[in-house]
Amino acid sequence: MLKQKNINIFLSVEIIFLILCSYIVFTVQPLNWIIAVLMFLHAIGIVWVISSPNNFYLMIQESIELDSGLMENTVVLTFIGYAALTMFSRMIY
Repeated sequence: MLKQKNINIFLSVEIIFLILCSYIVFTVQPLNWIIAVLMFLHAIGIVWVISSPNNFYLMIQESIELDSGLMENTVVLTFIGYAALTMFSRMIY
């Protein structure tokens, strides 16, 4: 998914997550600010890929070339962090 030829798949996944986050943010009261932050991050990702795909994929390629092991660990830790924040946000309300 991190190759430019898969841009449509990447955008499809981002749009699905944007819709899911938007649904949670706009239907659950009180406002779940952690999910709102995730929604804005997905929106920023979509706008970035649409407005400047070459810049986006160049940044990804440079990150992979720099140290692929570090990038894999960073992605996994980021997803675990997002999941923990999402679960924690449900416990608050």
